[in-house]
Amino acid sequence: MTEEVGHQRGGRESRAHSSARREATLGPSKRKVVVASTSGAQLQEPEAEHPDPQPMAEEEAQENVDAQENVDAQEDDDRQDEEGQNDEVDPPPAPKQTKRNRKTTTARNPPKPAEPQVTEFGGGPSDLSLLPSFGGHVAAALWRGECGQRTLKCMNPGKRINSLDKPENDKAWFWDRVEASGMRPLLKTNYNHVGSGLLTAFTERWQPETDTFHLPIGEMTITLDDVSCLLHIPITGKMLNHAGTSCTMEEGQDMCEELLNFSREDAQKEFDKMKGAHVSFAKLLEIYHDNLNLALAAENNEDEEDETVEFLRDCTVRAFLLYLIGGTLFTNKSAQYVDLIFLSYLQDIPLINTWNWGASGLAYMYNYLDRASRRRCGNHGGYNCMFQAWVFAHFKRYGQRFLDENYTNEEPVGAKYYPLKTGKWPYETRTSLDRMEVDEVTFCPYEDHRQFRPFQDISWYFGWIMCGSSMIYPHLPERVLRQYGHVQSIPRAPGVSAKADMNQFSIQDAFDEYLNENYVTEEMQGPRVVHGYETVPGYIAWFYWVSHPKIWPPVGGDPPRPANVEVMIEEDNANKMCDAFEICKTVQEEVREKLDGELTLEVARQVLEKVYNDLDPVVKYALHRKRKRDSGDGKKKKKKSKTRGEEAGPSGQG
Repeated sequence: MTEEVGHQRGGRESRAHSSARREATLGPSKRKVVVASTSGAQLQEPEAEHPDPQPMAEEEAQENVDAQENVDAQEDDDRQDEEGQNDEVDPPPAPKQTKRNRKTTTARNPPKPAEPQVTEFGGGPSDLSLLPSFGGHVAAALWRGECGQRTLKCMNPGKRINSLDKPENDKAWFWDRVEASGMRPLLKTNYNHVGSGLLTAFTERWQPETDTFHLPIGEMTITLDDVSCLLHIPITGKMLNHAGTSCTMEEGQDMCEELLNFSREDAQKEFDKMKGAHVSFAKLLEIYHDNLNLALAAENNEDEEDETVEFLRDCTVRAFLLYLIGGTLFTNKSAQYVDLIFLSYLQDIPLINTWNWGASGLAYMYNYLDRASRRRCGNHGGYNCMFQAWVFAHFKRYGQRFLDENYTNEEPVGAKYYPLKTGKWPYETRTSLDRMEVDEVTFCPYEDHRQFRPFQDISWYFGWIMCGSSMIYPHLPERVLRQYGHVQSIPRAPGVSAKADMNQFSIQDAFDEYLNENYVTEEMQGPRVVHGYETVPGYIAWFYWVSHPKIWPPVGGDPPRPANVEVMIEEDNANKMCDAFEICKTVQEEVREKLDGELTLEVARQVLEKVYNDLDPVVKYALHRKRKRDSGDGKKKKKKSKTRGEEAGPSGQG
C-alpha cells in the first residue's frame, strides 16, 4: 500500500511522481528559470550548472587550451575509425546544431521601435485633447477609404408593439394601471420601419468622449428635453440602479413566479433556451395572454377570491409593461428577448412612475451609440424609433416620412411621424451631412409644444446619467446650448462637467440635488439666440481644430484648403445677415420726423450722418451676397465672357 502512494491519482499515474523519478535518475533539471524584474522577464540557468566565471591565471588558461586540443584530436581519431567501419552504409546527415549564445538574453536585446504616436488625423482633429481615442473611431477609417460598405442593422420591434393585442377601453382596471405607470405614451411612438442608412450615417458622427454628434455646424445630441417632448415619459425621479446588466437565474425564477404567475420550472426552461435570465418576446406575449384570460375568467367567477383576481390583474399589467419597455426603451441588439432585470422595477405598480425611465432610457441609448461609433459594430440597439424621431424633429431635410393629419400637441411629438421604408445604405446621407448648412437645422423644434409639455429645469442638469451600474454616461447640455435657445459658446472639457470617481449612489445624489452644483447657470447659458444658430466668435474654428466634422475627404484634384472654410463662410454670412427692410423703414420714419419739425443746418447734418451709418450694414450685406452669388463659374458668367470675346474679335481685326 505504501508503494502506491504518489504513483496514482484517481486511477491514473501521477505525473508529478514520474517527473520526480526522472529528475532523480537524470540529475538536476535543465529547464530555464523565469525571473521577474523591472526590465522584463529574464532567462537564467541553474546556478549549479553555470557558476559565475572566475578570473584564471595564464598558466591555468594554457593548460585548459592544451587539454581541449587533446580532446579534439581524440574525437577526430574516433570519427575516422567509425567512418572506416561504415563505408558500405552512408548514415543520414546529422542535424546542424547551433550553439546558443548565453550572454544574450531576451531582456538585453534592444526593444523593438514603437510605432510613432499619431497626434493628428486627416480632416481633424488636429488637437487630440477632446477626442483622445479617435484613432479607433469609424470616422477615421472612413476618411482613409476603409469600410465604405459598412452599414448597421438597426433593431426595431416597433411592428410588434403596434400589433400587440390590448384589452378593450372599458377595462378600467387595466388602463388605469397602465396610465398611472407613465408608460402609456410609448404605445404611440413606434414605427414599422426605421431608416438603417439614415441612422448609420448619424452614428458615424457620434463621439463617445462628449456623447454628442459632431456635425459640420457644431455639436448636437439627444437631451433629456428631447426625451420628454418626443415620448412624454418621466425624466425626473430615481434612475434605474441595478448591478450589472442582468439578474441571476435564481432571482429570475423568483420574480417570474411571484410577479408574472410563471412557474419556476417553465422559467428555467426558458432561461436555458435564452442562455440567461431573459424571456423571449414570444414567451412573454404568451404569459401576458394567459394572465389576461385568467383575469377575465376570474372576474366572471363569483366564487373566486378578490385577492386572486387582483393578483392576476397585476401579473397581466406587469407582463404588458415588460413587453412594452423591452420593445421600446430597452431594445437590445438582438431584439429577440427582454432582460428580466427590468421586471424588478415593475414589482410595485403604484410606484412605477416614480422611476426615471426617461434618463435611464437615454443612458441605454447612449450605450449603443458608443458601440456603433466603432467600426466592428454590426447591430445597433436602443430605442431607434426615438432616435429617428429626433432626426425628423431637428433635420427636416433628412428621412422620408408623412405627417399624421390627426395629430394634436397633446400627444408625443414622436407620434406625428410616419416614416417610409428606405434603403439600408448610408452613402447619400454621409455626403449630405458633409454639406450641411446651419439654416437647415431646427435647433428648437418644440416651441409650439410647450403648452402641453413645458420645459423642465432638470434638462439643464449636467453630469452622469445611468441605466444600472454598467451603463453610466455623461449628459452635457452646455455643449449644445443652441438646442436650448442660447448662443453656443466654447464648452468646458467633459471631465470638468462630469466628474470622475462617482458610483451609482453619488450619481443619484448629484441628480437629485442638481441645483446645487450640476446645473447650467444663467451665466453659463449666455445670451438668447436671434436666428437660432448663433455662436460666439471663434467657436467654429475651435470646433474644427479639436473635432472631425466631415466624413469624406476632399475630392481628388481640388486645391488644398482648410476643411472648415465652408462652415466659417456660412457662420460669417449668418453673423452679417440683417433685415434690410426694417432698417430702411426705420430710417424713413426718422427722416420724416425731422422733416416735419424745424430743421436747421446742424440738425440736417446730424440726420444725414445717422442715415449714412444706419444704411452701412445694408450696403455691406448686399455687396457680400452679390459677391458670393457671382463667385462661381456659372453658365451666366461664362456666357457673358463668351459674348465679350466675340465683340473684341472684330474690333481687334479692324
